[in-house]
Amino acid sequence: MPRVPVLNVVGAGRVGTTLTRLLADAGLVRPGSLYNRDPEHSRRAARYIGAGNCARNLNDMSGADLWLIAVPDDVIAQVARQLAATRYDWQGRIAFHCSGIHSASVLSDLGELGAATASLHPVQSFANPEKSRQHFTGTCCTVEGDSRASRRLTALFTGIGGRLIGIDADGKNLYHAATAVASNYLVTLFDMSRQLLAAADMSTDDANALLAPLVSGTLDNLLASNPEQALTGPISRGDALTVRRHLEALAGGCPDFLPLYLALARATLSLARRSHPENRDGHRHIESVLAEFG
Repeated sequence: MPRVPVLNVVGAGRVGTTLTRLLADAGLVRPGSLYNRDPEHSRRAARYIGAGNCARNLNDMSGADLWLIAVPDDVIAQVARQLAATRYDWQGRIAFHCSGIHSASVLSDLGELGAATASLHPVQSFANPEKSRQHFTGTCCTVEGDSRASRRLTALFTGIGGRLIGIDADGKNLYHAATAVASNYLVTLFDMSRQLLAAADMSTDDANALLAPLVSGTLDNLLASNPEQALTGPISRGDALTVRRHLEALAGGCPDFLPLYLALARATLSLARRSHPENRDGHRHIESVLAEFG
């Protein structure tokens, strides 16, 4: 039987711990050393994974075939430099990180010592490791870097149910912006809707009950078709009077939300012009109304 590769984790937090547990449970890796600046975090990770030894520092880690650097984005390069200064033989090893914003080049210090480097970003929230582990199958993972590292990671993460998508290093900033818009800004928009309903004297429970089917129904329609077909509402149908009433209400009662509404309305108007060109006259009136308010 082929030898199971050893995986070391630097930064065994929620992401590193969850991924290591998934790979270990599938028999695809053997957990090696786990390191965190807080030793208790390392011990907690080892307990959750069910294997692995807790290292006191980077030089205390055992040798490994695979190195997962799962530290915050802004210190990945620093950790790579520190690892490059250790006693380990990096020739033929694979080092990768899970940042959505950085490319594999941030690990160049290890690459210069012979390691094959890559970035692998699972597009999932890891706020709850157990929930993330149970729902990992089908998770899209973008991968970029050296061909050898990318092939190896593709095989490993396909083996735990991931859907691997290759991405160009130059596109990672736009890619990460897209995921932030789809995930983070959706939360912001939901919060904005709840605050507007609160200003209209609606309780939080009633607001949630009202918004939930709208949000889930819109998402279902969007995923079943495309943005042009899923778009509905006053801007889509060219209803300038309704848009004006929205803006007047915001200006009078919730002025802090007016700039965001205007920005979203202009983006939606562009989409509406593509999806419903038959409403062009109404779209022109909406453009004029938006200009009045900023």
